Amino acid sequence: MNNDKSLPSAGSTVNITGGAVGAIGDYNQVVMPRRSPAWPVVVGTVPLQASAYQSREGVVEQISLAAGTVVLQPLAGQVLAGAGGVGKTQIAVGVFSSSSADLRVWINAESRESVVMGFAEAAIKLDLADVDLGSEQLAKILIGFLGSTGRQWLVVLDDVRAVADLDGLWPPARGSVIITTRRRDAAFSGSGRTVIPVGVFARQEAEFYLRERIGPQKNGLPDDVLAEAADLAQDLGRLPLALAQAAAVIIDQGIKCADYRTMFADRATALEELFPRDADADGYSRTVATTWELSVLSANEISPVGLARPMAALVSILDPAGTPESALTSPAVCSHLSRISGKEITASSARGALRALHRLSLIDHDPELGNPRAVRMHNLTGRSIRHTLPAEEIAALGYVAADALMAVWPEIDQDTLLTESLRSNATSIIRSAQAGLWDKASFGSHSVLSRTGVSLVNGGLIGLAIEYHRQMLDDSTKYLGPEHIDTLAFRNNLASAYKAAGRLDQAITLYEQTLRDRTRALGKDHPDVLTSRNNLATAYVLVGQLDHAITLLKRTLADRERVLEKDHPDILSSRSNLAGAYQASGHINRAIPLFERAVADRERVSGPDHPDTLGALNNLAGAYHEAGKFHLALPLFERAVADRERVSGPDHPDTLGALNNLAGAYQAVGKADQAVVLFERSLENFMRVLGPEHPETLSVRNNLAGAHHKVGNLYRAASLYKQTLTDRTRLLGQDHPQTLTSLNNLASVYKAVGQLALALKLHKQALVARERVLGKAHPSTLSSRHNLAITYVAMGNLDQAIDLLEETLCIQESLLGSEHPHTQTTKANLLSARQLKQTCRVFLAVDGTNQDKGNRKRRR
Repeated sequence: MNNDKSLPSAGSTVNITGGAVGAIGDYNQVVMPRRSPAWPVVVGTVPLQASAYQSREGVVEQISLAAGTVVLQPLAGQVLAGAGGVGKTQIAVGVFSSSSADLRVWINAESRESVVMGFAEAAIKLDLADVDLGSEQLAKILIGFLGSTGRQWLVVLDDVRAVADLDGLWPPARGSVIITTRRRDAAFSGSGRTVIPVGVFARQEAEFYLRERIGPQKNGLPDDVLAEAADLAQDLGRLPLALAQAAAVIIDQGIKCADYRTMFADRATALEELFPRDADADGYSRTVATTWELSVLSANEISPVGLARPMAALVSILDPAGTPESALTSPAVCSHLSRISGKEITASSARGALRALHRLSLIDHDPELGNPRAVRMHNLTGRSIRHTLPAEEIAALGYVAADALMAVWPEIDQDTLLTESLRSNATSIIRSAQAGLWDKASFGSHSVLSRTGVSLVNGGLIGLAIEYHRQMLDDSTKYLGPEHIDTLAFRNNLASAYKAAGRLDQAITLYEQTLRDRTRALGKDHPDVLTSRNNLATAYVLVGQLDHAITLLKRTLADRERVLEKDHPDILSSRSNLAGAYQASGHINRAIPLFERAVADRERVSGPDHPDTLGALNNLAGAYHEAGKFHLALPLFERAVADRERVSGPDHPDTLGALNNLAGAYQAVGKADQAVVLFERSLENFMRVLGPEHPETLSVRNNLAGAHHKVGNLYRAASLYKQTLTDRTRLLGQDHPQTLTSLNNLASVYKAVGQLALALKLHKQALVARERVLGKAHPSTLSSRHNLAITYVAMGNLDQAIDLLEETLCIQESLLGSEHPHTQTTKANLLSARQLKQTCRVFLAVDGTNQDKGNRKRRR
């Protein structure tokens, strides 16, 4: 497992004298589609409506009475609570299908991730933001839209497993929300929600269902097929799921309800040992197990004969919300069925087994090509099937199912619906058959475990990724041991999840531990060891341990060039990471040649429009900007914006970052008014796409403040700086480098408006903190020392100013060179301070002489 990434693209540069702007106050956003969609908009994969569907008018009437008129009144969330198999989902399907709402969203809500991904899909379909934005942020955008739109909308959250899964995700009370759940938690009834208990069919509904379901099929059935139908309904407890399976067998075998009653009684007696009455928690498991046995016996006789039962067993450990058909007809599944049947099974035969199960109502199979939820088995049916299987067989099925998912899981997650389906199916396998995914003696951990974690991180689900990787690390330690190579890989990936979340201390601790253990277990040249060293070094850069980071990155690049083939992606990443570390440490002249080579290599290997190439181009432009080579930086920034908009879209975070960088370049070359306009536009976009508290939004706000500072709008700049400092202190901590940048910038604008005492206090605070956090030679520390010196000059404390400027200049000449713009600025300010001191000496000397002459005259 490799989590080796280049450093983030170069961002804006904070001027050495400070200055930039932030956002003020709270922003009440009205989220609207960027382009008007064709209403109505329907999102999600809705289960098929059952044959002989019963509208359950009593329950629907309760929904109507509790909610009022959907068009005229806000529809409080409805919670349909009941045991499995009673028809909660079918009731929701009926309401959903008959709704005239402009927006209808159906979400299989068996996990928090599923809810987040469902909301994200709706945001994308409404064109509220770009697909590449993180799923959690897309979900928030969708909730914001639901709370602000005047359109009618309906959201169905089907099969919610835990109230906590909806924390922060409850849709606002402006539209219609229906929740189905088997839970009876009191929390579901809060906040204006109405709990409507759903039980089995009423006697009349059950009898009517059988007559409707079997009636249209009477041709070829016995004349008295419906004799004892009422008694059969009672035998099955009027459970909708059991009635559906019984009707399918009656139709398929051409028998009477009375015949099925006899079969059911005989089979129920045989299953008594597996499903004792006192262990049947919801009262229906034994009923469904019996109807399933009778149904699968019939399905197994349908061509391809003998495949329905093993296929049903495989489907039973997958997600009840649905599995792609392509996974269940993959080579992994065909090989499994071939081993069981003793003959070669093709994808066509595997699909035939799915159709047989569908015919007998054991699954719902939607034959629509590409449906990521095409095959569904009711959770109660799946549980009943698993109850009859030995643990060893369930474990073996888990391995086959995991292979099936990996066979259809693309290398890059682009289809949101497919990705969410694959992740939720992987979670179901882990929950039902985890023992089959670990084997210390052979394969270690199944690749589906790491693929699921990577997908969570790439999808922006960082909180879920951390929780998942923690569990995988615990499980790997349990099944494989703490020193196993896969355990070390899971620890590395947990560290990377921490890094993505900004929890750098935890990330570094795990990276250091993993590097030590991998080196000891695998040897210093193993690719996993080099990846660990690279990841640790990039984390060191983020916390300002730059010397240590550069040493590790240089060593990693040299080792990768020696061990890996030319142009290997890891080599290109190492070179970019080393360049970024040089730039962060102020060695810009060392960084630029590496960035230039990175652009050339990426264009040659990946092409001009590849995201890695565009990232390298942006990094090079940022390095030119940092070096003061604005004539080279500006054209690259303009090209980067155009290319990002064309390739990734106007709202992709990388496009927004490129626009922000272009604004900074305009400011650097004196196009201050254009810079303000672009920064304002950039801030508006970041606010809309990422939210007002995202670190990147705060950075753009800081940069806008700098632009206002530059054109003389000092009070606007001060207000924005102050708000940014407050937000960064709250969100990032008082010692975070970006917080210290805000402190420095606010001090600079206070100096500009003449509040020198306050400016001096803040500059001292910033310098002390930066020396402690970043070190005395860090470029940001040099900036603080320089700015403090200039404040001393303004206050007339020239000796202290000169001492600070001399110290700053010495370090800058060593690190940046004598021609660097920052070095030149310090040199000029030092010269001015010395000249001012000399002028003061002359003035004082002349003034003293004049005073002596006056005194002599008075004595005369």
